[in-house]
Amino acid sequence: MKKSYTKFMIVRDLRRRAKRYTVQSIILCLVLYFLYHLIQGGRGIMTLRALEDSLDKATIELTDVKDKHDKLAHRVDLMKPGSICPDLLEEQAKNVLGYAHHNEKIVLSEKKSN
Repeated sequence: MKKSYTKFMIVRDLRRRAKRYTVQSIILCLVLYFLYHLIQGGRGIMTLRALEDSLDKATIELTDVKDKHDKLAHRVDLMKPGSICPDLLEEQAKNVLGYAHHNEKIVLSEKKSN
């Protein structure tokens, strides 16, 4: 009889503690859940940092592309019929036709593939 009474007391004590700490346990689980998703979630801090890094890289690439565009636009402006630059015309003719003056030195290099 003493064993059953002891088991009954243990079970009663566990039920009392479970009732006492149920709400706190649920709140703790919810807080941990939301903290995890705040840090690691699809819209969390880590994702935000990754997006900021990719934005920085894209911004750098954009400035490079804009610089190349501006240089090409300037060259196109120099090739317009109203304002042909003689130096640019000579450079383009040499590149397309493969000619050079007899006193120029030719340096051959590998073409860079873009």
